[in-house]
Amino acid sequence: MIHPLLRASRRLRSFRGAWSSSSASARHSAPVPEVSSAEIRRRFLDFFVRDHGHRVVRSSPVVPFSDPTIAFVNAGMNQFKSVFLGEREAPCRRAVNSQKCVRVGGKHNDIGVVGTDGYHHTFFEMLGNWSFGDYFKREACEMALSLLKDVYRIDARRMYVTYFGGDAAMGLPADLECREIWASLGIPEERILPFGARDNFWEMGSSGPCGPCTEIHIDHSDQFGNVAERSRYVNAGLPDLTEVWNVVFIQYNRGLGDGRITDLPQRHVDTGLGLERLVAHLQQKNSNYDTDLFVPLFERMEQISRKDKYQGVFDARHRNYELDTAYRIVADHTRMITACLSDGMFPSQSHKLRRILRRTLSLSERTFGSPHLLRELVPVVVEILGETYPEMDKKLTESLAIIRHEEECYRQLRSALTSESRDLLKRNPWIDESELIDHPGLPHALKEIRKLNGANKLDGTFIHKMYDTYGLDEDLLEKIANFERLELDLAGYETFSKQLKQGAKLELANQLQQSLGRSRELLSSTQAGPTRNVYKYNYVYNGDKQTYDVPQLKTKITSIVKSATSGCHVITEASNFYFEAGGQQSDTGRIWLAADPAVQFEVKSVGECQGYVIHSVEDGAATGLISVGDEVVLAVDAARRTSNIIHHTATHLLNAATRKVLGVPMCQRSSVVGDKGLRLELAVCGAKVGPDEVDAIETIVRQSIRQNEPVRIRVCNASDVDLNKVTTIPGEIYPERGLRLVDIGASTSTEFCCGTHAQQTAELQDFCITNLAQSKPGCFTFHAIAGEPAVKAHQLSAQIGNDVRQLKHDMDQQTISDVPNMDARMQRLKNVLLVGSENNITLPFAERQRCLDIINDLFKRLKDHTRESLRELIDIEMKNLQQERPLSAHPFLVHFLESSIIMEEVQLSKATRYFPDRPVLVISITDDLVKARACVPAAFQTTQFDAQQWLKLVGGVFKAGVAAPKGQNAAEVCNMKSRKVKTSQFETLLEQALREASDYAREHVKI
Repeated sequence: MIHPLLRASRRLRSFRGAWSSSSASARHSAPVPEVSSAEIRRRFLDFFVRDHGHRVVRSSPVVPFSDPTIAFVNAGMNQFKSVFLGEREAPCRRAVNSQKCVRVGGKHNDIGVVGTDGYHHTFFEMLGNWSFGDYFKREACEMALSLLKDVYRIDARRMYVTYFGGDAAMGLPADLECREIWASLGIPEERILPFGARDNFWEMGSSGPCGPCTEIHIDHSDQFGNVAERSRYVNAGLPDLTEVWNVVFIQYNRGLGDGRITDLPQRHVDTGLGLERLVAHLQQKNSNYDTDLFVPLFERMEQISRKDKYQGVFDARHRNYELDTAYRIVADHTRMITACLSDGMFPSQSHKLRRILRRTLSLSERTFGSPHLLRELVPVVVEILGETYPEMDKKLTESLAIIRHEEECYRQLRSALTSESRDLLKRNPWIDESELIDHPGLPHALKEIRKLNGANKLDGTFIHKMYDTYGLDEDLLEKIANFERLELDLAGYETFSKQLKQGAKLELANQLQQSLGRSRELLSSTQAGPTRNVYKYNYVYNGDKQTYDVPQLKTKITSIVKSATSGCHVITEASNFYFEAGGQQSDTGRIWLAADPAVQFEVKSVGECQGYVIHSVEDGAATGLISVGDEVVLAVDAARRTSNIIHHTATHLLNAATRKVLGVPMCQRSSVVGDKGLRLELAVCGAKVGPDEVDAIETIVRQSIRQNEPVRIRVCNASDVDLNKVTTIPGEIYPERGLRLVDIGASTSTEFCCGTHAQQTAELQDFCITNLAQSKPGCFTFHAIAGEPAVKAHQLSAQIGNDVRQLKHDMDQQTISDVPNMDARMQRLKNVLLVGSENNITLPFAERQRCLDIINDLFKRLKDHTRESLRELIDIEMKNLQQERPLSAHPFLVHFLESSIIMEEVQLSKATRYFPDRPVLVISITDDLVKARACVPAAFQTTQFDAQQWLKLVGGVFKAGVAAPKGQNAAEVCNMKSRKVKTSQFETLLEQALREASDYAREHVKI
């Protein structure tokens, strides 16, 4: 059994299409004044509230908050799932609502047929009423029949009802009680029909609450009086004999292990009635698309595009079929997109939403000639549904901004399509342009599929390759398989993917179970249970040391897991270590025997598996010095924990400040919190982020630190919080209970977070954004530091900034006469800006970019002044370096040849010959062409370090090959092939190359 609009996936394909005109004209024996969809919805709610004491429960967002089993809310019962499972209290005894639902992908994936018939949708509304341990079968049937007959005036002679006919495999008899109830309510016996579990038994999943259901079907045809004939077609997929209402009686529970069916202690009623289908019937329309839920959209599309008016054609032979299908698809998808965006979903976080959005943009331009059609239609959807779902109106401006951003991204991707991709579209008209853009590996994937030469099935390994190598998702693969006449082994693909995904973790889990089984022979069952890890939140701030002290914890070892691939792992009854979660890295520290502190081990990392906290220790622990049952002491590294704490709180402040400064729709894509710094990736719609914006963001965070705002943490349930005031990650699954809510200041930041945090913002000391990278349009990654490193970064920044401004002043105020001196000063400053100081102190991103701009401008001025003596610049630059960097203090040299910027051609051999006494690596850029050369004297060469290995690091950064000059030894001298690099990317790549080359040499070159 499934809810009404989810029934559509079972419809026989031969019955797709509109109801016949004869059927439509005969739905009612007499004309009835048309009633609006809003009135139909209102009457449903009023009936249950006014007449039957129900409480209206607001529709939940279409983005599931705490259910990882679904990508979208697809039924009214989703928000009550935890009530049925007994995980939380019901909001009331009787409830009623109109729930926004989205059906894309998964079990109910009918996206491929949306628009080809009159009842498939990606977005729909489900009307429903619920009883949580209150009324049951009789009352539910009485209410349903009364509403349809007395409120909506539907002729009872058109109705059929079904009931559960029993299932021998489940050991369940027929629901004769339900049959008798319908008979007592006046439904003729020939209209009460039994069906098996497939149609009339509802299950939430493979285990959990379940029960029989009864469905109400309506005959829309003019043959409704011929019961003997028409009753044969109930549940047969006829478009003019459809299920309207499904009433579920949740009275059983299916066991998790054995699948045994038992009675529930409390019985519930869960119903679902498809609004679109009900409106079509009451408004006497041929299909759902002919109702007032869609017609205003068609009228607006016609007005904008000047295309033929929508005619409701479903016959593929009709000349208007393609156009009318496009009308239906765009209108349907616009409703779904509006619902998703108004509920806080971001296309960058949901590939299904982005796919629908791009498909709509493509169809809008290709068929209707309007690339901005979607933006014109969203306000129409809001006008139709906004009163019922006020969040649509509230988020309209934000939704349009996101669509505008997606339009621009899509335009850029389309313009970047290769000629090969365009040829593929011409040869395969069944491929949509948006599919090719979302899956750029499609041309290569198709070539590989077509090389199979007669194979009629794609196995799980091959399907995984299509996904992993070429980016093809399941929906597109099914489409390809349909046109190529191939069978997909999706079960094999799922098994293969699970094995790859879990890998070592699955091995560790199995070993953990075996080890715990042995441990329980030595310990009581309570001692061998999951780890109590609440102690990880027990820490206090030591103002004198500016660190967080975590009290040592005495506990017992419950298991020791030894793995050949992942080392030795210790599980204890309790733990004060934070395991990696929520983007925050794990603690490190030490474990020692309580009875003999000399026996201790370093904890290298901490993870979690099935509720057990796993302390990964050095291999020495496997030598038998510790055993299950030993009492041990756990000590957390205070310095690492402190750095993690301040960087996690800084991440929240950065997230909030970015939203405040940019003022555009955005969402968090990922975050990484560690002892060396933090990384926060944001999807930003319609805003440019440069040094000025970064400066403003950084200023707000630093102000919050100076104001010493309180950081409050409380544990709550989702029902206790106004989710509209909490910054969440779209698509992230949160538990309904035990949420940790982190509040900073009066209204600075509010987020759910399981990480560790400061108690006051002043404990962060300072904050500095060290880098900003843009991975793709609208996706920005911030790198930042807090604490003492941030203090030092700002101190160095002030010093460097003064030096740069003084240099500019000197060049502004006097004629450039001492070229070598000016050149040397600029080189020194730029080197610090790109690589950092000798003490590895980084610099604030905004100030660094401004200083680099000034220095680059000064280099151009120097170029104009010294044009006549360009050939001498390399010699001048390298001689300056000889004086500045003696061998005793600098055993190797990594250098960017600044003079190359203003030269037409550079011979790097001329630069490297100045340092024959040590390893030297030089990088240059001329006319956007980057080159590099490394020389390593024989005395410095080892198996791990020579010119070729060293230069390969730089080649990897610039994606360029390396090779020795003809006839020379690659270990001694090696050149990087020239590579063209965009000016906008060069500074970032150069910084990375210089840093990696320096770090590598520092590790391997010894004096």
